Amino acid sequence: MKLLNNAIAVMFLSFIIGFIADLILRRMSFYEWMSARFLFADSKTYERLGVDWFRKILLATPLRLFNTNIKLPKNRDLQLLKDIRAHIATAEVSHWVGFAVMTVLTVFAWGLYGPKVGLSFVFFNAVGNLYPCLLQQYNKRRLYQLIAAMERRK
Repeated sequence: MKLLNNAIAVMFLSFIIGFIADLILRRMSFYEWMSARFLFADSKTYERLGVDWFRKILLATPLRLFNTNIKLPKNRDLQLLKDIRAHIATAEVSHWVGFAVMTVLTVFAWGLYGPKVGLSFVFFNAVGNLYPCLLQQYNKRRLYQLIAAMERRK
């Protein structure tokens, strides 16, 4: 149980568990429905929560090297945008699973090691899983609008 007192290690473990769970969930019938949902109906809510600031911080650090297949190219082909949408769904679902796993482990860590370790888990879960989920949803909403506009032009 030594792992439970290291929030950063548990955060990376939650990434791995989320990635593996996404591979399993992708084969289930509700995956498409689940990946098309939004936590908030209004995109302004994401902005009020600071998702845009998180995005700027993410792009200014080496973390921008993760998920490089979720960048909009200059030539916006409809099929390419749909592929990016699938990559966004994968990243989002993986982070939601990671968020759930780390939330459960936060409860255990808080009970075993006290509030100091528990609060570090809450912080790293928010930064490592929750905000990436919200960022993916924010980007997904913008991408859906772009795809809809391109399909109307067709």
